Amino acid sequence: MKVEEKTRKPVERQRQRNTVKMWSRLQMRMTASYVGVSVVIALLVEILLIVIFFVVISQFIDQNIQGIVKKTAQDYAKVAAAQAGGVALNPHSTFKPGQSSSLVLPGEDVSEQVPYIKGSSTPQMGEFALLLAPNGQILASSYPVRYPVSASAAHLLPDQKQLILNALSGRGGSTITITAQGHIISAAEPVLSNERKPIGAIYVQGISQAFNGDILSYIVFLLFTALFWIIVTAPIGALFGVLTTRGLVRRLHRMVSATAQFANGDYTQRVPVTRQDEIGQLESQFNQMAEQLVQSMAQRQALIEQNARLEERTRIEQELSTAHLIQHSLLPKEVPALAGWQIATYYQSAREVGGDLYDFLMFEDGRLGLVIGDVADKGVPAAMVMASTRSMLRAAAQITDSPGEVLARVNNLLYADIPPNMFVTCFYAVLDPGSGKLRYANAGHDLPYTRHADSVYELRATGMPLGLMPEMRYEEKEVIVALDESILFYSDGLVEAHNPRGRDVRLPSSANIAQRAC
Repeated sequence: MKVEEKTRKPVERQRQRNTVKMWSRLQMRMTASYVGVSVVIALLVEILLIVIFFVVISQFIDQNIQGIVKKTAQDYAKVAAAQAGGVALNPHSTFKPGQSSSLVLPGEDVSEQVPYIKGSSTPQMGEFALLLAPNGQILASSYPVRYPVSASAAHLLPDQKQLILNALSGRGGSTITITAQGHIISAAEPVLSNERKPIGAIYVQGISQAFNGDILSYIVFLLFTALFWIIVTAPIGALFGVLTTRGLVRRLHRMVSATAQFANGDYTQRVPVTRQDEIGQLESQFNQMAEQLVQSMAQRQALIEQNARLEERTRIEQELSTAHLIQHSLLPKEVPALAGWQIATYYQSAREVGGDLYDFLMFEDGRLGLVIGDVADKGVPAAMVMASTRSMLRAAAQITDSPGEVLARVNNLLYADIPPNMFVTCFYAVLDPGSGKLRYANAGHDLPYTRHADSVYELRATGMPLGLMPEMRYEEKEVIVALDESILFYSDGLVEAHNPRGRDVRLPSSANIAQRAC
C-alpha cells in the first residue's frame, strides 16, 4: 500500500503541474488578447475622432472662414468704391500698407489684413487679394509676383473664372475648393458706383486647412498615441484576460454542441481546430472520429444499396424473362404450309423483349395475310405496343380484305392510345397462293425485296407510320409472284446490326422469306 501511495503522488503532482501550465498559457493568451483588443479599439476610436473632425467639424470651420473671407472681400469692395469716388476705379490703388491709395481696411490692425507678399512665387496656397478692372484685368494685387498687374485674373485663376465673371457683372459669391494641399476658399464681390452699377470687382482668397504632406509626422503622432493607449489600457486588458476565459468556454461549448448534434444524427458536425493545446487535440480527435464513423456508415450504406440493386436486378431479369416468354408466345408457332410455296422466318430481339413483330393470317378462302412491323422503341414499352398492334391487325383483317383499309383502321386505333414519341412501321400483304397475286400496303416500313433470277427490285407503296397522325390513307398495290421468285420481308435490324468493329454480322431482328417453288 505504501508503495502504491508513493507512486501515485508523483503522478498527481505531474498532473497538477500540467494543469497549472495549461491554465497559465491560457491566461497569458487571454491577457495578451485583451490588451491587444483594448489598444486596437482605442486607436480605432482615435482614428474615428480624427475622421469626424476632418469630415464634420472641418465643414463648420470652412463655413466660418468662408464668411470671414466674404466679409473681407465686401470691406475691400467698399474701400475701393470710396477711392473711386463712385465713378471709376483708382488706377493707383494698391494693397501695400502705408500708401496713399492703399486699400488697407480702415480701423483694422495691419496684421489682420490680407498680407502683402513681395518676392515669393510659390503656388497660390497663401492668402491674397486682387482688385479687378471691368474687363477682368488685375488693377491691384497683394501678391504681385504671382498675380501681376494688367494680367487676366480669369486666365491665372481658371477654376474661379465663373466666380470672377459673376462679380464683374454685379453678383458676388464665394466657393470652397478641396485640393490635396488644403481647402481653398475664394470670394468675389463687385465694386459698385453711385448708380449701383459694377465698375470692378474684389477677389479674396484664403485657406482653411493646409497639409504639408509630411506623412512621417503623422506616423510619429500615431506611434506616440499608441504608446499612450497601451499604457492606459494594458492594465484593464490584463485584468479582463486573467479573470475571464471566454475563448476557452466558447471552444468547450462548441465541442459539447457538436457532440450532441452528432449524436442526434447530424453527421456533418465538425469543430475547427484553432490551437494546438489540449483542447485542440480533443477537437482534432473528435473530427477524426466523426470522419471514420461517417466513412463506416457510408460503406455500410453502399453495401446495403448494392445488395438492393442486385436483388432489384434479379427481379427485373426474372420479369423480363417472363415477358420474353409471353412475347414469343404471341408470335406464330408454326409457318403456314402452302402447296407450291416455301416460307421461312427468323426472329431475334435486341433485348429480352422488343418491338419487332411478324404474323400470318389464314383466311377461310385459302388466302394468307403476311404482317411484319417494328415499334419505334425498345424494351417493355415497345413490346406492349407490339402486342396491341398485333391484336388490332388481326381484328381489322377480319373486317375488310383491303390491306390499305386495314392499316388505316389500325392507325386510327393506335393514334388514340399510343404513348408519346412512339409509332409503328408495318407492311401488310395478302397472298393468293393459287394465282400468286400479292396485294400489299406499307405504313412507313422498310421496303421488301423481290428477287427473280439475277434481278432484284423493291415493293414500293407510300404511307405514314401507324399512330403518328389520324385519318391517314395508305397506297395499295398488287404484284404477281412468279415461279422461282422470292420475297424478303425484314425489319431495320437487318441494316443496323454491327459488331464492335463496325461489320454487319448479326442477324436481323425479324425476317420472313416467301418463295414460290416450281
